[in-house]
Amino acid sequence: MNSVLPIIVLFNPEKELLKRLLISLKDQVKDICIVDNSPISVKNSIDDILNIIPNKVKYFELNENKGIATAQNIGIKYAKDNNYDHVLLLDQDSSLPDNMVKGLLTAENELLKKNIKVATVGPAFIDEKTNESVNAIRAKLFYVKRIPVDINSIEPVGSDYIIASGSLIRMYILKEIGCMNDDLFIDWVDIEWGERANHIYGYKSFIIPTVIMRHSIGDETSKALGRSINLHSDFRNYFIVRNAVYLMRSKSMSFNSKILYLIKVPQYVIYYSLMSKRKIYSLGLLTKAIFDGVISNMGKGHFK
Repeated sequence: MNSVLPIIVLFNPEKELLKRLLISLKDQVKDICIVDNSPISVKNSIDDILNIIPNKVKYFELNENKGIATAQNIGIKYAKDNNYDHVLLLDQDSSLPDNMVKGLLTAENELLKKNIKVATVGPAFIDEKTNESVNAIRAKLFYVKRIPVDINSIEPVGSDYIIASGSLIRMYILKEIGCMNDDLFIDWVDIEWGERANHIYGYKSFIIPTVIMRHSIGDETSKALGRSINLHSDFRNYFIVRNAVYLMRSKSMSFNSKILYLIKVPQYVIYYSLMSKRKIYSLGLLTKAIFDGVISNMGKGHFK
């Protein structure tokens, strides 16, 4: 069986959710890599969880929030240095169904047999907050085509990108396409990588409907224009807006995506400001996010 290294990124994790994730992983992989972005180490508080799983755990303590991209890249480098075949990116609040790793490996292998250039494969997601399945995404000129994922089907569904958590990526692909973009810090990291893989290198991302994973997306949800919108903190909204502006100038992104970001950024600023508990602060913060994206003030940006 191919060697798969799960990379779990922590940030002030909820202990019971992390325990759920580790228990769901323990019989599916041999080793686990944890990268801790928490400003204050949480390792002592979760040692009892780590001791109940039989897996070898490599634990990186960063002692500050260096962002999801940097944390994932630390795990990816460890996987490269130790000759793993694949990485499996995971959020701290995810939970794997039985045989998920085997299912993704099998699906990937079937696609490769058809000479399809595969960037990554991932599960079909059920949002724990809405109980709705997450659609596949394809950027069209002036609109996003959302493709429902039929969990009763066995056919993989192509998507411009897939959610990072649960995505299985071959090390060979990471060597060719490159790692995650550290400049983005938090948001759009998986989107930029998926678009880069597709737009520049011709590798496609796939959702595997026979593998279903439950996951929590966003802090809260709100209805707008007939759709459920994921709400985040002002801190997260800053990165969503800044990174969207920055990616409008990126070679990684398709022309269709850039046009969509141009349309979406004003909508983000208006909607997030109106939904914020600190509306004036949020409007100022998101205005600065646009400016920072234009001048490429990246990394942790405003929050350094």
